[in-house]
Amino acid sequence: MTNKIKEVREQKGLTRKELAEQSGVHYKKVADYENQYVRTENITVGNLYKIAQALECKIDDLIS
Repeated sequence: MTNKIKEVREQKGLTRKELAEQSGVHYKKVADYENQYVRTENITVGNLYKIAQALECKIDDLIS
């Protein structure tokens, strides 16, 4: 399983900092998720939900 957070964030024209602010997920977590320092299956559903809401997409759009 891989995550597409960075891809979707860039399509929306947001920086990591903006995504962190809009989602309420700490900047370092966003960076760790995008750099896949945290395995996708270990990302909390709550954080995925917050990020998906900030990116105006579904959680399914962020993982594959």
